[in-house]
Formats: sequence, structure tokens, C-alpha cells
Amino acid sequence: MHPIRRPGLPGNIPWLAFAVLLATGGLVYLLRPILTPFLAGALLAYIFDPLVDRLETHGLSRTTGTVVVIVVAGLALFALLLVALPLFQGQFAELSQRVPAALDMLQTRFLPWLQQTLGITVNFNLAALQTWLTEKATQNGAAWLPKLQTGALAIVGVLANLLLIPVVMFYLLKDWDVMVARVAALAPRPWMDTVTRVARAMDAVVGEFLRGQLAVMATLSLYYAVALWAAGLDYALPIGILTGVLSFVPFLGFGLGVILAMLVALLQFSDWTGVAWVAGIYLAGQVLESYVITPRLVGERVGLHPVAVIFALAAFGQLFGFVGVLLAVPLAAILLVALRELRGVYEASAFYRGGYNADSSGSVSSAMSAPLLESRIASLPLVHRGKVRDIYAVGDDKLLIVTTDRLSAFDVVMPTPIPGKGEVLTKVSAFWFDKLKAIVPSQALDIAPESVVAESERDQVAGRAIVVRKLKALPVEAIVRGYLVGSGWKEYQASQSVCGIKLPAGLAQAGHLPEPIFTPSTKAAVGAHDENISFDRMADLIGADLAKQVRDVSLALYKSAAEYALTRGIIIADTKFEFGLDEAGKLVWIDEALTPDSSRFWPADPYRPGSNPPSFDKQFVRDWLEASGWNKQAPGPALPAEIVAKTSEKYREAMTRLLG
Repeated sequence: MHPIRRPGLPGNIPWLAFAVLLATGGLVYLLRPILTPFLAGALLAYIFDPLVDRLETHGLSRTTGTVVVIVVAGLALFALLLVALPLFQGQFAELSQRVPAALDMLQTRFLPWLQQTLGITVNFNLAALQTWLTEKATQNGAAWLPKLQTGALAIVGVLANLLLIPVVMFYLLKDWDVMVARVAALAPRPWMDTVTRVARAMDAVVGEFLRGQLAVMATLSLYYAVALWAAGLDYALPIGILTGVLSFVPFLGFGLGVILAMLVALLQFSDWTGVAWVAGIYLAGQVLESYVITPRLVGERVGLHPVAVIFALAAFGQLFGFVGVLLAVPLAAILLVALRELRGVYEASAFYRGGYNADSSGSVSSAMSAPLLESRIASLPLVHRGKVRDIYAVGDDKLLIVTTDRLSAFDVVMPTPIPGKGEVLTKVSAFWFDKLKAIVPSQALDIAPESVVAESERDQVAGRAIVVRKLKALPVEAIVRGYLVGSGWKEYQASQSVCGIKLPAGLAQAGHLPEPIFTPSTKAAVGAHDENISFDRMADLIGADLAKQVRDVSLALYKSAAEYALTRGIIIADTKFEFGLDEAGKLVWIDEALTPDSSRFWPADPYRPGSNPPSFDKQFVRDWLEASGWNKQAPGPALPAEIVAKTSEKYREAMTRLLG
């Protein structure tokens, strides 16, 4: 069997992207002392570009829209300062009036307590301290002058950078679309699909980072304000908000907040209990921020493990200083996309896969490049060939399920295989079986499939087969729909219902349903069509109690999976589950789990209700078949190489997004 090559998709694109990222990182390292205003301006331009685009659609020129956005943003910031500064000024002015009382408390209460409790004697004389400071200032005035000059220059530099940010933002925002188009124009035409996909993935993770960081700031502001208020601390609101807002720079918000809070606590509380409560609030807040809030709200949104977030903050801060801390997580997320692409290229290579079926010239075809249309396991009895899977008996109580590269569309198996499809489905199913095992157990066993077949047959099962318990399968398929699309949309247009379930009026195509709905169907044989049935009909087939359990478990699986997938940039529009019963009559998840074959996956970033979004599945095949004039009856037509290549790429992209 000759390997199928994917036209127009050179495998060196991820390596090129990785090299560009490394070169960019080196340039940032060399120019880090002057980059802050430029990076800040670029980040603001990136954030506000969609708003300027929207103004353009309403008839404004790009320049006018840019000016409007910058002016409105500036006015909003100015209004915020007008509200916040008097609040802070008034409260901290009152705080400053308490300083003499604090010094008196230090001298009359704290120092005697130290002497009585710990035997430590500290001679504190405020007048002597003032005299000493005056003498030191007089003696060392000449030595301080260069430092004062340096400090003044630093202040001038900070002000210059602040003034430079809106200037940089204006020019970048005005020309943003032009610059993006020019960069895109430099990409070789055969690479455009891959370059566009990678760029969109990077854009998605950066957008998720920004949304996640705003969520962190809001969460921490709420936590500190409420916790400090509950502890009875004065100025809890401004201190809490300040701590949360400045948390975008790691440890800055915490450090400044704890200093202010502890100072207020020492001045306010007559004993150490209140001070201890404030210290405990900040200690708990720092633990939550570092190990729960930031990793969850930021790290999981961009697909980074919490440990990776912590490492990125430390590593980029060490390499690039303040600028590196600001850019740590978004740059790490972008790097993650490049590494995912590299992983896909690596796993598809003959070097990784090894080889089998060597040809006469001595070259080796990789397992990913040589698709498996039908398995031939002679060492085990064949039980059944399904649309995609071949099932063999392993003893009396186990089965070997081999997921081939066959593709079924409109319930007809196509004669052309999709390279790598079987491995993708197997890996994705294994991932979901393990992740959602708390909801329902699966039939999968921890037995290597290579161990149950002959040595000469191991190449047919490596990476694409699992050993499972032999169970009694239920004669129904459990379908859950979270979005209105496909046959459901057609039925809704005709009757405002899906599979007999009434839905609200005014829903759009591909619109999000108020709640996921359960729409079971019969389980058709190969070549036959599944038939939607009502819940009552399903209850007649398998029993009312079991039907209710299947429905509840299916909805729970879908909701949990859909929530997780959304953090990886994937919308699960609908999906199909299959279940069986073990010897004790317990419900078990069988077949496949939330794969691109059994589910409709959409990319989250371009999703808009009102039209049918692109899918991470066999949509390329469906669209081509619809346009080909095929009558949707067996046998199916041979698929063009381009459709095969695009479909294979989509399956792998879905896997890399979900699994990382």
C-alpha cells in the first residue's frame, strides 16, 4: 500500500514557526530595556482592533475609528481616576493622620511588650531619630545628589514611556489590518491553510489569556475586598481593589496590598488578633492566586498546566525582567501552539512511528501514512465488522476493538480510508474514558492490544486498538444536542421542535440551545440508517428505569465534556454515546467516546450563530458528497486526495487541541 501524501502541507511549517519564535525571543531579550511602551501599545492595539473593525462597518474611516477608540478609552480611564483617586486620597489622608498615634503606640505598648515577653530592649527616641536623619542628610547631601539626579531621570523616562504608549497604539491600530495582510501575503500560497490555522490558534490562546487575566483581577479584587471587610479592616474596599487590579504583575498587587493592609491593621486593632486575621487573608489569597485562580482561569483557558504557568512566570521574569513577567503566559501559550504543531509533525513522521510493510526499495512506510482500510487478525476469531471498527474475540470475556481508517458518511462506508483517523479516534476515546470515569465506567481494560495478537499482526493494532470487557450492548444510541444544527435545524424550521421536543421560538441555525436535549435513536446495521425515536419508545425497548439512567448519564457526560472542550477552543455541538450492561446489570460506556466521528466539533473562535460553522470532523467529506450528486446509497464514491488530506488534518487538529 502506497503512502498518501497531503498536498500543500509541508511538514517544516511548525519548525519554521518555532525558529521565528526563538528569533523573536532573542530580539526581545536584547531590546528589553526599551520595549515596554511598544509592547503595551501593541497589546492595546490588538485588544481594540475588533472594536475599530466594527466602527468601520458603520461607515467610519480606519483613522477616525482609531481616534474615537483611543479618545473613548482615555476618557474612560480618566473617569475611573476621577472616581478612584478622591476615594483613595480621602482614605489615605485619614490614614496618614494616624501615623503619630501609631508611633506613640509603638513606643508605649509594643516596645514594652517586647521587653516583658521576650526580654528584648529597644531604646526608641523619636526626637533623636529626627536629629540623626537631619545630620545624615547634611553630611551626605553631596553623595545623594547623583542618586537624586538618577531618580529624576528615571521619573522622566517613565513619563516619556507613558506618553509614548498612546502614540504607538494609534499608529499600530490604524494600520493593524494592513500589517496583518502584508504578513499573510508573504506566506507561500500552498502553506496558507496551515499558516492561517496556526495563526488563528495563537490568536485564540492570546484572547483566552486576556479574558482569563481580567477574570483573575476581578476575582482577586472581590476576594480581598470582601475578606478584609469581613475582618473589620478600615479601607477594605480600596486596598482590596488595588491588590486585585495590580495582580496582572505577579506579586506586585500582593506585595503592595499586604503592606498597606498590615499598616492599617497595626494602626486600627488594639490587639494582635485582627493583625493575624489580615495576614492570614493575604497568605490564603497568595496561595489561591498562585495555585488555583491563575492556573485555572488563565492556564486552563490557554491549555497550559498550572505548573507550566508558574514556571513561565519565573523563567520569563528571570530572562526578560519586568517585560518578561508581563508577557510570560501569553508567550508561553503561543509557544504551546507551536509545540503542538511540532508534536503533530513528529508523531506523523516515520522516525516516530517506526515502520512496517517495507517496500522493495527498502524504504519504510509510516503507520500514519499507510492507512488501514480493513484489519486482518488471523490469530483471533472475527466477531463483527462495523462501519469503522473491527471486533475480535479474546477468550470468552474480552474483545479486541481495532479502529480502522474507514470513514462512514450518511451511514455508508466510503471506499477511501483517511490516514491516521483510527489512531486519532482511539487516543481521543481513551482520553475521555479516563477523564469522565467518575460519571460512568467504561469497558476499556488496561491490557496492551499487542499482547493478544500474533507478533506479525502487532502493526495492525499499535496505536489504534483497545482490549475491552465483553458486554451486552443496548440496542439504542444516546444522542445529546447542545446546538441547533443539521437535521435538528431542518426539523425546527418546520415544526419548532427537534425529535418531538418543543423548543423556544426565534432560535438561529447553530444557535446554543437553552439546555442540552436528549434525542435517542435506533442502532442501525452497516448500510442501514439510524432512526430517531422518542424517549418513550426507548423506554419500551430497554425499560423505563434504564432509559432514564441512560438519559441522565448522557447529559452529564455531554455537559462535562463540552465545558472542558470549550477551554481548549472547541465547541461540542452534539454527540452520540453507546452503552452496555455488565454481568451485574450496571451501565457501562462502550464503543467510542466524544470523537470527531461520534460528535460535531466546531472551532470556538470563529463561531457565530446564524450559519453552519466549519467542523473538526468529516465535514469536508459530507460537503463534497453533497455536491457530487451521489444518491447517498451504497456503494460510496472514491474520495479525492485533497478531501482525504483535509479531513485527516482536521481529525488530528481536534486531537491536538483536546489532548494538548
